[in-house]
Amino acid sequence: MTKPFRGAIALLSAGLLGGGVVSACAANPGPPPVVEEAPSEPSATSTTTTPPPEPTERSRVAVGVDPLQAGLNPHLLADNQQVVEDIADLVLPSVFHGDRIDTDVVDSAEEVEPPEGVAQRLRYEISSAAQWSDGTPLTSADFSYLWEKMRSTPGVKSPAVYQAISAVHSSDGGKIVTVDLSTRVADWRVLFQHLLPAHLLEEGDASFSAALANDIPASAGRFLVASVDNARGMITLNRNDRYWGVEPAQLDVVELHYMRSSQQAVNMLRTGQVGFTDIRPEQTTMESLSLVPGVDAQTQGGLRQLRLQLSTRTLADAPARRALASLVDTDQLARLATGRSADLSVARNPVDAGADLTPLRELAENRPIRLAADPSDVPATNAANALVDVLTSQRIPAEVVGEKMSVIASTLLPNERADAVLGWHDLSLQPADFADYFVCPGPENRAVGDLSGYCPEDAAAQLGRILGGEYSGEQALEQVRALNAAQTLYVPIVDETRVHAVGRGIAGPAGRPAEWSLESAPTWKEGERDEE
Repeated sequence: MTKPFRGAIALLSAGLLGGGVVSACAANPGPPPVVEEAPSEPSATSTTTTPPPEPTERSRVAVGVDPLQAGLNPHLLADNQQVVEDIADLVLPSVFHGDRIDTDVVDSAEEVEPPEGVAQRLRYEISSAAQWSDGTPLTSADFSYLWEKMRSTPGVKSPAVYQAISAVHSSDGGKIVTVDLSTRVADWRVLFQHLLPAHLLEEGDASFSAALANDIPASAGRFLVASVDNARGMITLNRNDRYWGVEPAQLDVVELHYMRSSQQAVNMLRTGQVGFTDIRPEQTTMESLSLVPGVDAQTQGGLRQLRLQLSTRTLADAPARRALASLVDTDQLARLATGRSADLSVARNPVDAGADLTPLRELAENRPIRLAADPSDVPATNAANALVDVLTSQRIPAEVVGEKMSVIASTLLPNERADAVLGWHDLSLQPADFADYFVCPGPENRAVGDLSGYCPEDAAAQLGRILGGEYSGEQALEQVRALNAAQTLYVPIVDETRVHAVGRGIAGPAGRPAEWSLESAPTWKEGERDEE
Protein backbone atom coordinates (compact mmCIF):
# COMPACT_ATOMS: atom_id res chain seq x y z
CA MET A 1 0.00 0.00 0.00
CA THR A 2 1.26 3.41 -0.80
CA LYS A 3 0.36 5.79 1.29
CA PRO A 4 10.28 11.21 4.90
CA PHE A 5 13.88 13.98 4.39
CA ARG A 6 15.58 15.95 6.29
CA GLY A 7 17.49 18.89 5.38
CA ALA A 8 17.87 21.47 8.01
CA ILE A 9 17.45 25.05 6.79
CA ALA A 10 18.93 27.50 9.24
CA LEU A 11 18.53 31.26 9.01
CA LEU A 12 21.72 32.88 10.33
CA SER A 13 21.99 36.52 11.29
CA ALA A 14 25.00 38.50 12.53
CA GLY A 15 25.02 41.74 14.51
CA LEU A 16 27.83 44.26 13.88
CA LEU A 17 29.06 46.54 16.67
CA GLY A 18 29.96 49.93 15.33
CA GLY A 19 32.58 52.27 16.75
CA GLY A 20 36.32 52.41 17.24
CA VAL A 21 38.48 50.67 19.80
CA VAL A 22 38.87 52.69 23.02
CA SER A 23 42.26 52.48 24.68
CA ALA A 24 42.21 51.15 28.21
CA CYS A 25 45.01 53.62 29.07
CA ALA A 26 42.90 56.77 28.63
CA ALA A 27 42.29 58.50 31.95
CA ASN A 28 39.10 60.47 32.49
CA PRO A 29 38.56 61.15 28.79
CA GLY A 30 36.35 64.07 28.01
CA PRO A 31 33.24 63.84 25.95
CA PRO A 32 33.80 63.32 22.24
CA PRO A 33 33.50 66.36 20.03
CA VAL A 34 30.26 66.94 18.27
CA VAL A 35 30.63 67.50 14.58
CA GLU A 36 27.66 68.83 12.66
CA GLU A 37 27.78 68.29 8.95
CA ALA A 38 26.05 70.85 6.82
CA PRO A 39 23.79 69.40 4.19
CA SER A 40 25.44 69.39 0.80
CA GLU A 41 23.92 69.98 -2.55
CA PRO A 42 23.79 67.00 -4.83
CA SER A 43 26.47 67.08 -7.45
CA ALA A 44 27.09 65.34 -10.67
CA THR A 45 29.44 62.98 -8.96
CA SER A 46 27.17 62.07 -6.05
CA THR A 47 25.41 58.69 -5.99
CA THR A 48 22.15 57.57 -4.51
CA THR A 49 22.24 54.39 -2.42
CA THR A 50 19.27 52.09 -3.01
CA PRO A 51 18.09 50.55 0.24
CA PRO A 52 18.17 46.75 0.32
CA PRO A 53 14.90 45.07 -0.60
CA GLU A 54 12.60 44.09 2.18
CA PRO A 55 12.77 40.38 2.94
CA THR A 56 9.98 38.46 1.29
CA GLU A 57 7.52 36.96 3.73
CA ARG A 58 7.65 33.17 3.52
CA SER A 59 4.34 31.53 2.68
CA ARG A 60 3.22 29.02 5.25
CA VAL A 61 0.23 26.98 6.34
CA ALA A 62 -0.48 25.03 9.52
CA VAL A 63 -2.00 21.55 9.72
CA GLY A 64 -3.21 19.53 12.70
CA VAL A 65 -2.00 15.91 12.88
CA ASP A 66 -1.83 13.05 15.36
CA PRO A 67 1.19 13.24 17.70
CA LEU A 68 4.22 11.35 16.45
CA GLN A 69 4.43 8.07 18.37
CA ALA A 70 7.89 6.91 17.42
CA GLY A 71 10.09 7.66 14.40
CA LEU A 72 9.68 8.70 10.78
CA ASN A 73 10.51 5.47 8.95
CA PRO A 74 7.52 4.57 6.73
CA HIS A 75 8.82 1.01 6.33
CA LEU A 76 8.51 0.02 10.00
CA LEU A 77 5.54 -1.41 11.88
CA ALA A 78 6.74 0.67 14.83
CA ASP A 79 6.20 3.90 12.85
CA ASN A 80 2.92 2.88 11.24
CA GLN A 81 0.99 6.17 11.43
CA GLN A 82 -0.86 8.29 8.90
CA VAL A 83 1.33 11.32 9.61
CA VAL A 84 4.49 9.27 8.90
CA GLU A 85 3.04 8.01 5.63
CA ASP A 86 2.04 11.54 4.63
CA ILE A 87 5.48 12.97 5.38
CA ALA A 88 7.11 10.18 3.41
CA ASP A 89 4.92 10.98 0.40
CA LEU A 90 6.07 14.60 0.57
CA VAL A 91 9.79 14.13 1.08
CA LEU A 92 10.87 10.64 -0.07
CA PRO A 93 11.21 9.59 -3.70
CA SER A 94 9.21 6.64 -5.06
CA VAL A 95 9.51 4.97 -8.46
CA PHE A 96 5.77 4.51 -8.69
CA HIS A 97 2.75 6.07 -7.02
CA GLY A 98 0.23 3.30 -7.51
CA ASP A 99 0.42 2.54 -11.24
CA ARG A 100 1.78 5.99 -12.13
CA ILE A 101 5.52 6.19 -12.75
CA ASP A 102 7.31 9.18 -11.23
CA THR A 103 9.25 10.60 -14.16
CA ASP A 104 11.00 13.07 -11.88
CA VAL A 105 12.71 10.11 -10.20
CA VAL A 106 13.25 7.69 -13.09
CA ASP A 107 13.32 8.06 -16.84
CA SER A 108 12.06 4.50 -17.22
CA ALA A 109 11.13 1.41 -15.21
CA GLU A 110 10.35 -1.79 -17.06
CA GLU A 111 10.57 -5.54 -17.22
CA VAL A 112 13.32 -6.84 -19.47
CA GLU A 113 14.23 -10.31 -20.71
CA PRO A 114 15.74 -12.24 -17.80
CA PRO A 115 18.83 -14.44 -18.20
CA GLU A 116 18.68 -18.15 -17.49
CA GLY A 117 18.13 -18.89 -13.82
CA VAL A 118 16.42 -15.56 -13.12
CA ALA A 119 12.64 -15.59 -12.77
CA GLN A 120 12.19 -11.89 -13.56
CA ARG A 121 14.43 -8.92 -14.32
CA LEU A 122 13.57 -5.25 -13.83
CA ARG A 123 15.50 -2.28 -15.20
CA TYR A 124 15.34 1.24 -13.75
CA GLU A 125 16.97 4.28 -15.32
CA ILE A 126 17.32 6.99 -12.67
CA SER A 127 16.89 10.57 -13.85
CA SER A 128 20.24 12.31 -14.24
CA ALA A 129 18.83 15.32 -12.37
CA ALA A 130 17.51 13.34 -9.39
CA GLN A 131 19.35 14.31 -6.22
CA TRP A 132 19.09 14.49 -2.46
CA SER A 133 18.75 17.85 -0.77
CA ASP A 134 22.45 17.79 0.20
CA GLY A 135 23.38 17.66 -3.50
CA THR A 136 24.20 13.92 -3.60
CA PRO A 137 22.81 12.21 -6.71
CA LEU A 138 20.12 9.56 -6.32
CA THR A 139 21.80 6.28 -7.33
CA SER A 140 21.53 2.51 -7.30
CA ALA A 141 23.01 2.57 -3.78
CA ASP A 142 19.67 3.90 -2.51
CA PHE A 143 17.87 0.98 -4.15
CA SER A 144 20.34 -1.56 -2.73
CA TYR A 145 20.14 -0.09 0.76
CA LEU A 146 16.35 -0.36 0.93
CA TRP A 147 16.40 -3.91 -0.46
CA GLU A 148 19.00 -5.12 2.04
CA LYS A 149 17.23 -3.59 5.04
CA MET A 150 13.75 -4.75 4.03
CA ARG A 151 14.84 -8.37 3.79
CA SER A 152 16.89 -8.44 7.00
CA THR A 153 15.17 -6.19 9.57
CA PRO A 154 12.49 -7.61 11.88
CA GLY A 155 9.30 -5.59 12.08
CA VAL A 156 9.26 -4.09 8.58
CA LYS A 157 6.12 -3.64 6.51
CA SER A 158 5.54 -5.92 3.49
CA PRO A 159 8.95 -7.65 3.30
CA ALA A 160 7.82 -10.50 1.02
CA VAL A 161 8.29 -8.61 -2.24
CA TYR A 162 11.82 -7.57 -1.26
CA GLN A 163 12.73 -11.12 -0.26
CA ALA A 164 11.85 -12.17 -3.80
CA ILE A 165 14.81 -10.07 -5.03
CA SER A 166 18.01 -12.08 -5.46
CA ALA A 167 20.38 -9.33 -6.64
CA VAL A 168 20.60 -5.60 -7.39
CA HIS A 169 23.12 -4.58 -10.06
CA SER A 170 24.50 -1.13 -10.81
CA SER A 171 25.82 0.36 -14.05
CA ASP A 172 26.32 3.70 -15.79
CA GLY A 173 27.74 5.31 -12.67
CA GLY A 174 24.88 4.10 -10.51
CA LYS A 175 22.15 5.56 -12.72
CA ILE A 176 21.06 2.20 -14.17
CA VAL A 177 19.64 -0.30 -11.68
CA THR A 178 19.04 -3.90 -12.71
CA VAL A 179 17.03 -6.01 -10.29
CA ASP A 180 16.87 -9.82 -10.46
CA LEU A 181 14.09 -11.78 -8.76
CA SER A 182 14.06 -15.45 -7.80
CA THR A 183 10.24 -15.46 -7.74
CA ARG A 184 8.11 -13.60 -10.23
CA VAL A 185 6.30 -10.58 -8.75
CA ALA A 186 3.36 -9.49 -10.89
CA ASP A 187 2.79 -6.34 -8.85
CA TRP A 188 6.46 -5.28 -9.02
CA ARG A 189 5.52 -1.59 -9.08
CA VAL A 190 5.13 -1.70 -5.28
CA LEU A 191 8.92 -2.01 -5.01
CA PHE A 192 11.18 0.94 -4.15
CA GLN A 193 8.59 3.27 -2.70
CA HIS A 194 9.97 5.82 -0.25
CA LEU A 195 13.66 5.39 -1.01
CA LEU A 196 16.05 6.49 1.73
CA PRO A 197 19.41 8.33 1.51
CA ALA A 198 21.86 5.42 1.69
CA HIS A 199 24.94 7.64 1.74
CA LEU A 200 23.85 9.09 5.09
CA LEU A 201 22.29 6.01 6.71
CA GLU A 202 24.39 3.01 5.78
CA GLU A 203 27.53 4.31 7.49
CA GLY A 204 25.79 5.42 10.68
CA ASP A 205 25.78 3.56 13.95
CA ALA A 206 21.99 3.32 14.18
CA SER A 207 20.15 0.24 12.98
CA PHE A 208 17.46 0.48 10.35
CA SER A 209 14.90 0.37 13.15
CA ALA A 210 16.40 3.49 14.74
CA ALA A 211 17.95 5.34 11.80
CA LEU A 212 15.03 7.76 11.38
CA ALA A 213 13.99 7.87 15.01
CA ASN A 214 14.51 11.62 15.39
CA ASP A 215 14.92 13.12 11.95
CA ILE A 216 15.44 12.48 8.25
CA PRO A 217 18.85 13.64 7.07
CA ALA A 218 18.06 14.42 3.43
CA SER A 219 15.11 14.80 1.08
CA ALA A 220 14.46 14.04 -2.55
CA GLY A 221 10.88 15.26 -2.62
CA ARG A 222 9.14 18.61 -2.88
CA PHE A 223 9.58 19.26 0.83
CA LEU A 224 12.22 18.45 3.42
CA VAL A 225 11.91 17.94 7.15
CA ALA A 226 13.42 21.05 8.68
CA SER A 227 12.78 20.18 12.34
CA VAL A 228 11.04 17.71 14.62
CA ASP A 229 10.20 19.28 17.97
CA ASN A 230 8.28 16.75 20.04
CA ALA A 231 8.41 18.96 23.13
CA ARG A 232 6.57 21.76 21.31
CA GLY A 233 4.51 19.28 19.35
CA MET A 234 5.45 20.43 15.88
CA ILE A 235 7.15 19.13 12.75
CA THR A 236 8.25 21.76 10.24
CA LEU A 237 8.47 21.00 6.54
CA ASN A 238 10.33 23.47 4.31
CA ARG A 239 10.21 23.58 0.56
CA ASN A 240 13.10 21.64 -0.95
CA ASP A 241 14.85 24.27 -3.08
CA ARG A 242 17.02 21.58 -4.68
CA TYR A 243 13.98 19.80 -6.08
CA TRP A 244 14.56 19.36 -9.78
CA GLY A 245 11.07 18.45 -10.94
CA VAL A 246 8.79 20.57 -13.09
CA GLU A 247 6.21 21.13 -10.33
CA PRO A 248 7.92 22.26 -7.11
CA ALA A 249 5.92 23.01 -3.99
CA GLN A 250 3.92 26.24 -4.02
CA LEU A 251 4.42 26.81 -0.29
CA ASP A 252 7.59 27.67 1.59
CA VAL A 253 6.61 26.11 4.92
CA VAL A 254 4.10 23.54 6.17
CA GLU A 255 3.80 23.34 9.96
CA LEU A 256 2.43 20.09 11.38
CA HIS A 257 0.99 20.69 14.84
CA TYR A 258 0.30 17.75 17.16
CA MET A 259 -3.35 17.62 18.15
CA ARG A 260 -3.09 16.07 21.61
CA SER A 261 -6.85 16.25 22.15
CA SER A 262 -10.01 16.77 20.18
CA GLN A 263 -10.63 20.06 21.95
CA GLN A 264 -7.24 21.39 20.89
CA ALA A 265 -8.10 20.61 17.27
CA VAL A 266 -11.46 22.35 17.57
CA ASN A 267 -9.92 25.43 19.20
CA MET A 268 -7.11 25.77 16.67
CA LEU A 269 -9.50 25.41 13.74
CA ARG A 270 -11.84 27.97 15.32
CA THR A 271 -9.06 30.54 15.71
CA GLY A 272 -7.43 29.81 12.37
CA GLN A 273 -4.20 28.55 13.95
CA VAL A 274 -4.51 25.52 11.69
CA GLY A 275 -6.33 25.36 8.39
CA PHE A 276 -6.73 21.59 8.06
CA THR A 277 -6.66 18.57 10.37
CA ASP A 278 -6.31 14.86 9.73
CA ILE A 279 -6.69 13.11 13.09
CA ARG A 280 -8.25 10.16 14.85
CA PRO A 281 -11.54 11.18 16.50
CA GLU A 282 -12.58 11.22 20.11
CA GLN A 283 -16.13 10.75 21.39
CA THR A 284 -17.36 14.29 20.66
CA THR A 285 -14.99 15.41 17.91
CA MET A 286 -17.53 15.55 15.10
CA GLU A 287 -20.21 17.07 17.30
CA SER A 288 -17.86 19.85 18.40
CA LEU A 289 -16.62 20.54 14.88
CA SER A 290 -20.17 20.77 13.57
CA LEU A 291 -20.74 23.85 15.75
CA VAL A 292 -17.70 25.83 14.57
CA PRO A 293 -18.60 28.41 11.88
CA GLY A 294 -16.57 28.08 8.72
CA VAL A 295 -15.30 24.56 9.48
CA ASP A 296 -16.29 21.63 7.30
CA ALA A 297 -15.56 18.16 8.72
CA GLN A 298 -16.03 14.57 7.58
CA THR A 299 -15.09 11.13 8.80
CA GLN A 300 -13.59 8.53 6.55
CA GLY A 301 -12.07 5.10 6.82
CA GLY A 302 -8.38 4.93 7.60
CA LEU A 303 -5.71 2.64 6.22
CA ARG A 304 -5.02 0.61 9.37
CA GLN A 305 -6.62 -1.96 11.65
CA LEU A 306 -5.87 -2.61 15.32
CA ARG A 307 -5.28 -6.34 15.79
CA LEU A 308 -4.42 -8.89 18.41
CA GLN A 309 -1.70 -10.96 16.75
CA LEU A 310 -1.03 -14.33 18.38
CA SER A 311 2.41 -15.92 18.57
CA THR A 312 2.66 -19.53 17.43
CA ARG A 313 6.08 -19.75 19.09
CA THR A 314 4.63 -19.79 22.62
CA LEU A 315 0.96 -20.50 21.86
CA ALA A 316 2.03 -23.42 19.73
CA ASP A 317 -1.28 -25.27 19.80
CA ALA A 318 -4.21 -23.85 17.87
CA PRO A 319 -6.68 -24.63 20.73
CA ALA A 320 -4.70 -22.33 23.07
CA ARG A 321 -4.74 -19.55 20.47
CA ARG A 322 -8.46 -20.11 19.87
CA ALA A 323 -9.11 -19.94 23.61
CA LEU A 324 -7.40 -16.55 23.87
CA ALA A 325 -9.16 -15.24 20.77
CA SER A 326 -12.55 -16.33 22.08
CA LEU A 327 -12.21 -13.97 25.04
CA VAL A 328 -12.01 -10.92 22.76
CA ASP A 329 -15.31 -9.05 22.68
CA THR A 330 -14.46 -6.79 19.75
CA ASP A 331 -17.36 -4.40 20.43
CA GLN A 332 -16.17 -3.83 23.96
CA LEU A 333 -12.44 -3.89 23.23
CA ALA A 334 -12.83 -1.42 20.34
CA ARG A 335 -14.59 1.07 22.66
CA LEU A 336 -12.04 0.66 25.44
CA ALA A 337 -9.09 0.90 23.06
CA THR A 338 -10.25 4.09 21.36
CA GLY A 339 -12.13 5.67 24.26
CA ARG A 340 -15.24 6.26 22.18
CA SER A 341 -18.42 4.67 20.88
CA ALA A 342 -19.04 7.29 18.19
CA ASP A 343 -17.57 6.97 14.71
CA LEU A 344 -16.38 3.47 15.51
CA SER A 345 -15.78 0.81 12.87
CA VAL A 346 -15.68 -2.46 14.82
CA ALA A 347 -14.16 -5.54 13.22
CA ARG A 348 -15.59 -9.05 13.55
CA ASN A 349 -13.91 -11.71 15.64
CA PRO A 350 -13.63 -14.89 13.52
CA VAL A 351 -13.67 -17.00 16.71
CA ASP A 352 -16.93 -17.45 18.60
CA ALA A 353 -17.11 -16.91 22.33
CA GLY A 354 -17.29 -19.95 24.56
CA ALA A 355 -14.20 -21.85 23.42
CA ASP A 356 -12.61 -24.28 25.86
CA LEU A 357 -10.19 -22.28 28.03
CA THR A 358 -8.42 -25.32 29.44
CA PRO A 359 -5.35 -25.18 27.12
CA LEU A 360 -4.81 -21.51 27.99
CA ARG A 361 -5.24 -22.11 31.73
CA GLU A 362 -2.73 -24.95 31.61
CA LEU A 363 -0.19 -22.72 29.88
CA ALA A 364 -0.75 -19.95 32.42
CA GLU A 365 -0.07 -22.30 35.35
CA ASN A 366 3.65 -21.90 34.73
CA ARG A 367 3.72 -18.21 33.83
CA PRO A 368 1.30 -15.37 33.04
CA ILE A 369 0.02 -14.85 29.51
CA ARG A 370 2.08 -11.92 28.16
CA LEU A 371 0.44 -9.32 25.94
CA ALA A 372 2.93 -6.94 24.31
CA ALA A 373 2.12 -3.39 23.26
CA ASP A 374 4.10 -0.26 22.45
CA PRO A 375 3.52 2.25 25.31
CA SER A 376 3.52 5.12 22.80
CA ASP A 377 0.51 3.54 21.07
CA VAL A 378 -2.37 4.50 23.36
CA PRO A 379 -5.16 2.45 21.70
CA ALA A 380 -2.98 -0.67 21.58
CA THR A 381 -1.96 -0.25 25.23
CA ASN A 382 -5.57 0.36 26.28
CA ALA A 383 -6.64 -2.81 24.50
CA ALA A 384 -3.83 -4.82 26.08
CA ASN A 385 -4.74 -3.65 29.59
CA ALA A 386 -8.42 -4.39 29.06
CA LEU A 387 -7.68 -7.87 27.73
CA VAL A 388 -5.47 -8.60 30.74
CA ASP A 389 -8.43 -7.71 32.96
CA VAL A 390 -10.64 -10.09 30.97
CA LEU A 391 -8.10 -12.91 31.32
CA THR A 392 -7.69 -12.28 35.04
CA SER A 393 -11.45 -12.42 35.54
CA GLN A 394 -11.32 -15.89 33.98
CA ARG A 395 -8.67 -17.01 36.49
CA ILE A 396 -5.97 -16.87 33.84
CA PRO A 397 -2.90 -14.92 35.02
CA ALA A 398 -1.84 -12.31 32.49
CA GLU A 399 0.32 -9.21 32.19
CA VAL A 400 1.14 -6.40 29.77
CA VAL A 401 4.67 -6.17 28.45
CA GLY A 402 5.27 -2.58 27.40
CA GLU A 403 8.05 -2.25 24.83
CA LYS A 404 8.80 -0.54 21.53
CA MET A 405 7.33 -2.35 18.55
CA SER A 406 10.81 -2.72 17.06
CA VAL A 407 11.92 -4.56 20.20
CA ILE A 408 8.76 -6.66 20.25
CA ALA A 409 9.39 -7.81 16.67
CA SER A 410 13.16 -8.29 16.94
CA THR A 411 13.53 -9.63 20.47
CA LEU A 412 10.39 -10.45 22.45
CA LEU A 413 8.62 -12.62 19.88
CA PRO A 414 11.64 -14.57 18.55
CA ASN A 415 12.85 -15.22 22.11
CA GLU A 416 9.40 -16.36 23.27
CA ARG A 417 8.91 -13.49 25.70
CA ALA A 418 5.48 -12.48 24.39
CA ASP A 419 2.39 -14.53 23.58
CA ALA A 420 0.50 -11.91 21.60
CA VAL A 421 0.89 -8.37 20.30
CA LEU A 422 -1.55 -5.48 20.10
CA GLY A 423 -0.72 -3.23 17.15
CA TRP A 424 -1.80 -1.71 13.86
CA HIS A 425 -1.83 -3.58 10.57
CA ASP A 426 -2.19 -2.03 7.12
CA LEU A 427 -5.48 -2.56 5.34
CA SER A 428 -4.81 -3.32 1.71
CA LEU A 429 -6.04 -5.28 -1.26
CA GLN A 430 -2.62 -5.48 -2.86
CA PRO A 431 -1.71 -9.14 -3.31
CA ALA A 432 1.91 -8.46 -2.37
CA ASP A 433 0.87 -7.52 1.18
CA PHE A 434 -0.95 -10.83 1.69
CA ALA A 435 2.17 -12.72 0.66
CA ASP A 436 3.72 -11.87 4.04
CA TYR A 437 1.55 -14.56 5.69
CA PHE A 438 3.38 -17.20 3.66
CA VAL A 439 6.94 -16.11 4.42
CA CYS A 440 8.37 -18.58 6.92
CA PRO A 441 10.76 -17.32 9.61
CA GLY A 442 14.20 -18.84 9.91
CA PRO A 443 17.77 -18.15 11.10
CA GLU A 444 18.46 -16.07 7.99
CA ASN A 445 14.97 -14.72 7.54
CA ARG A 446 13.98 -12.54 10.48
CA ALA A 447 12.00 -10.01 8.41
CA VAL A 448 8.51 -11.44 8.37
CA GLY A 449 5.40 -9.37 7.95
CA ASP A 450 3.22 -11.75 9.95
CA LEU A 451 4.25 -11.48 13.59
CA SER A 452 2.64 -14.82 14.45
CA GLY A 453 5.68 -16.67 13.12
CA TYR A 454 3.47 -19.38 11.61
CA CYS A 455 4.74 -21.33 8.61
CA PRO A 456 1.92 -22.95 6.58
CA GLU A 457 2.61 -26.32 4.98
CA ASP A 458 1.92 -24.91 1.52
CA ALA A 459 3.80 -21.67 2.20
CA ALA A 460 6.15 -21.78 -0.80
CA ALA A 461 3.39 -22.66 -3.25
CA GLN A 462 1.01 -20.01 -1.92
CA LEU A 463 3.77 -17.42 -1.85
CA GLY A 464 4.49 -18.08 -5.51
CA ARG A 465 0.81 -17.91 -6.48
CA ILE A 466 0.19 -14.62 -4.67
CA LEU A 467 3.35 -12.87 -5.82
CA GLY A 468 2.95 -14.27 -9.32
CA GLY A 469 -0.49 -12.74 -9.73
CA GLU A 470 -2.59 -15.91 -9.82
CA TYR A 471 -4.87 -14.33 -7.22
CA SER A 472 -6.58 -10.97 -7.33
CA GLY A 473 -6.44 -8.85 -4.20
CA GLU A 474 -9.82 -10.14 -3.07
CA GLN A 475 -8.81 -13.75 -3.72
CA ALA A 476 -5.55 -13.33 -1.82
CA LEU A 477 -7.50 -11.87 1.09
CA GLU A 478 -9.74 -14.93 1.12
CA GLN A 479 -6.65 -17.17 1.28
CA VAL A 480 -5.43 -15.28 4.34
CA ARG A 481 -8.88 -15.39 5.96
CA ALA A 482 -9.05 -19.13 5.40
CA LEU A 483 -5.61 -19.54 6.95
CA ASN A 484 -6.65 -17.45 9.94
CA ALA A 485 -9.90 -19.38 10.39
CA ALA A 486 -7.95 -22.62 10.57
CA GLN A 487 -5.00 -21.47 12.68
CA THR A 488 -6.23 -18.40 14.65
CA LEU A 489 -3.27 -16.12 13.94
CA TYR A 490 -4.94 -12.77 14.60
CA VAL A 491 -8.13 -11.14 15.82
CA PRO A 492 -9.16 -7.88 14.11
CA ILE A 493 -10.50 -5.37 16.63
CA VAL A 494 -11.21 -1.98 15.08
CA ASP A 495 -10.64 -0.28 11.74
CA GLU A 496 -9.04 3.14 11.90
CA THR A 497 -11.29 6.17 11.42
CA ARG A 498 -9.95 9.56 10.35
CA VAL A 499 -11.47 13.03 10.74
CA HIS A 500 -10.67 15.53 8.00
CA ALA A 501 -11.64 19.09 8.88
CA VAL A 502 -11.04 22.17 6.72
CA GLY A 503 -11.08 25.67 8.16
CA ARG A 504 -9.33 28.86 7.03
CA GLY A 505 -5.93 29.72 5.62
CA ILE A 506 -5.31 27.06 2.97
CA ALA A 507 -6.24 27.36 -0.69
CA GLY A 508 -6.34 23.66 -1.39
CA PRO A 509 -8.41 21.29 -3.47
CA ALA A 510 -12.04 22.03 -4.10
CA GLY A 511 -14.33 19.39 -2.72
CA ARG A 512 -15.29 17.97 0.62
CA PRO A 513 -12.79 17.40 3.43
CA ALA A 514 -12.69 13.66 2.79
CA GLU A 515 -10.99 14.49 -0.52
CA TRP A 516 -8.24 16.44 1.23
CA SER A 517 -4.96 14.92 2.36
CA LEU A 518 -1.55 16.17 3.37
CA GLU A 519 -0.19 14.40 0.30
CA SER A 520 -1.61 17.25 -1.82
CA ALA A 521 0.31 19.95 0.14
CA PRO A 522 2.68 20.74 -2.79
CA THR A 523 -0.30 22.27 -4.62
CA TRP A 524 -1.57 24.31 -1.68
CA LYS A 525 -1.28 28.07 -1.33
CA GLU A 526 -2.05 30.55 1.39
CA GLY A 527 -5.60 31.78 1.17
CA GLU A 528 -9.07 30.34 1.20
CA ARG A 529 -10.17 27.16 -0.50
CA ASP A 530 -12.44 27.11 -3.48
CA GLU A 531 -15.96 26.07 -2.61
CA GLU A 532 -17.70 23.41 -4.63
